[in-house]
Amino acid sequence: MINLADLKLFIRVSETGNISASARGLGQTPASASAAIKRLERQVGSQLFARSTRSLRLTQAGEDFLQYCVQSTQLLEEGIANLKRGREALSGEIHLGAPSDLGRDRLDEELEPFRREHPQIRVVMHLSDTIQDLYRNQIDLVLRYGVMRDSSLIALKLCDNRRVVCCSPEYIARMGRPETFEALQQHNCICFYRSGKIFNDWRLTLDGRERIVQVHGDRAADDGALVRQWALQGTGIAFKSHLDVERDLAAGRLVDLFPTAQTEPLPLYIVYPNRKYQPSRLQALIRYLQQQFPPAL
Repeated sequence: MINLADLKLFIRVSETGNISASARGLGQTPASASAAIKRLERQVGSQLFARSTRSLRLTQAGEDFLQYCVQSTQLLEEGIANLKRGREALSGEIHLGAPSDLGRDRLDEELEPFRREHPQIRVVMHLSDTIQDLYRNQIDLVLRYGVMRDSSLIALKLCDNRRVVCCSPEYIARMGRPETFEALQQHNCICFYRSGKIFNDWRLTLDGRERIVQVHGDRAADDGALVRQWALQGTGIAFKSHLDVERDLAAGRLVDLFPTAQTEPLPLYIVYPNRKYQPSRLQALIRYLQQQFPPAL
């Protein structure tokens, strides 16, 4: 029988890459922790960590086993908590990931009614424009743009979405409005870094013809919220998710420069691990999020 404490230690070591530090954090000695990891490896019949004098990292078997350990410990803790509080109580912690701009400007505000309705649930926000690893970072749910490819995850489409080329009225007053898509090459465009690569080949379809323009500008960021902030400040033109700037467009803070253009679809999904048993608090949040986003844009 695998010891639950050994599983928790394995998860902690996979996060820290250090047995001694993980042991101290769990009130164990380094020797007992090292013995527990070896015992777990014997029980599962696989080497979970590749060890050297300077580093400790998960093997492929360890990577595969980690997601099941996280799910198992979370499910067991949820069951114990339900026994203590009663099965109908919605409480506990939910770790929710989201793109930075969507999370700060829209999602946080729209979660307020959910927080008020379920005061015993604490929603921990993880905002990042990189692809977040749900298992390694122990995130329960994440909102992501674009089609999902990881078959170990469930992707539930929340709504359709698209990109818009936009800037502030102040920028137009100062620099003029580009009359054609190609004219963007003569303007200061704010570029976004995605997965370590600059996203400066902007693509859209006008009058039935697809066009691609390579843009340039004096600033770029890997944080979508900062790109939006620069656009609002009038420093340049941005190519943003419509969901991120929908309210700015409606309020006139930003202007859609090519409102009749079509861009590649950028649907929004809620993504979560494929579990047989989903905690009731997560089910409640998933249902709530489905109600907050329009089916199409």
